[in-house]
Amino acid sequence: MDEQGLGGDRANASGRRLETEIAAHLELNGFELIAISNWDEARLYREQDIKVAIRNAPYRTLYGHRGRIEFLLIIGERQILVESKRQRVAGSVDEKLPYVYYSALRNIPEREFVFVYDGNGWKTEALDWIRTQASSTRGFSVMEADEFVRWIETLSE
Repeated sequence: MDEQGLGGDRANASGRRLETEIAAHLELNGFELIAISNWDEARLYREQDIKVAIRNAPYRTLYGHRGRIEFLLIIGERQILVESKRQRVAGSVDEKLPYVYYSALRNIPEREFVFVYDGNGWKTEALDWIRTQASSTRGFSVMEADEFVRWIETLSE
């Protein structure tokens, strides 16, 4: 395997670890974690106090097709899509931020959208850009991983 392929594998593994960390915090804060294959959408209409986190949930992408996103949080009538990315060293993940933002726009206002980022490898300008988009877009939030964990705790109160 070439060096670039190995780097991609490491980045994917690191991203999966971030998803696992987020899932653990969701469970600690009372969310029922469900794989999309086990999700019964009729529960939305049967349970008023529902609090679930659906993994690998479908959502509408920038291009208008169905994609998959790390989590769909459902809290009562509130639905929040959660996209997470980890960038530990300089790389190309921050070049995906416009895709994340414009995909979020495809889902707002029906659903809120939270972008969670982690790591020290992000370009400052890229984070500044996406934070600016969040400050001017209702229903779109950008949070560092630690901030997201604290925010999840507020949803449990």
